[in-house]
Amino acid sequence: MESTIDSIISKYMGENYFPSAVCKIFSTEKTYYNKAFGNVQVDTVYDVASLSKIITSTEVLMLINDGKISLNGKINSYLPIINEFEVLNERLNDVTVEQLLTHNSGLIDWYPFYSEEGTAFEVMNKAIGKYEKFSGTLYSDLNFMLLAEIIKSVTGLSLEESLEKYIKQRLNIKNIYYCPNNKSNIAPTSYGNGIEEKMCKDRNIEFNNWRSHDKALVGEVNDGNAHYFFNGVSGHAGIFADVNAYADLCLYYMASTDELIKSSMKEHREGRGLGWQISESFPSGCGHTGFTGTSVYICKDKNIAAVTFTNRLHTKGEAKDLFSFRKELHNCILNTI
Repeated sequence: MESTIDSIISKYMGENYFPSAVCKIFSTEKTYYNKAFGNVQVDTVYDVASLSKIITSTEVLMLINDGKISLNGKINSYLPIINEFEVLNERLNDVTVEQLLTHNSGLIDWYPFYSEEGTAFEVMNKAIGKYEKFSGTLYSDLNFMLLAEIIKSVTGLSLEESLEKYIKQRLNIKNIYYCPNNKSNIAPTSYGNGIEEKMCKDRNIEFNNWRSHDKALVGEVNDGNAHYFFNGVSGHAGIFADVNAYADLCLYYMASTDELIKSSMKEHREGRGLGWQISESFPSGCGHTGFTGTSVYICKDKNIAAVTFTNRLHTKGEAKDLFSFRKELHNCILNTI
């Protein structure tokens, strides 16, 4: 198995899909594989991008189990400020916590909040008013921005404090944080925000405070909304961690006997669990990906999981999509262990 995994990762590195990678494969009993490729170590920290959403959803599930919120609860009961805005009130009046977790809220997929002035709710009210309500499943960062606001509202904690309480202390997970101070062992990500610049241009949205393309980001979150608008701390992006932190998080899900935690890894809506993604990238299980090149994969039935971090955006050329890499890697893991 080890040589096969080595060859898959080496093949994609050789084809310039990413300059570095760390992969850990494990069960609840043992570690099968733990290797670094490129100029990194097995404990190198990465900008995990949308894997931050799994931290947010885990905290939400804990709050449900703690009786602080309800899966079927209307989000405006936890965020009464929504009722103060005409569009938010109309669009989110009947949206539940479950609909946010499964990306079935009807919200648009993305909007550059940093291109507007105002609070998160003021900008969201303005942004979603420009688009029709979506019907069905649509993956959206806005869902997890709202979930983060719910966490802050019902706990009275900042996202840094809730990370400390629910993830680091309750689950004893280390080496995971927002806005890392120590940048000595962090994989570099993109040179500025070229992809988002194009996304804004394509939507005729103007923003003039972009980061330089001359220097790679190290320890500074890649995601534009997380960086420019939320100061590095948000529910949809912003987390930095090493593979061990997410391996420990996976082990929590794999070992849990709690019905809500187990249910979260099953499909609730099209292609979505409670925070988790259900797709062919994650055979016989679930997982999630991060835009920077990160992923987690869990097959609870076979008691196997993998955390794979790469920095695919660390290129002066066009970044490559990792769908084929993840699919090949995860199928190999499922079929050889």
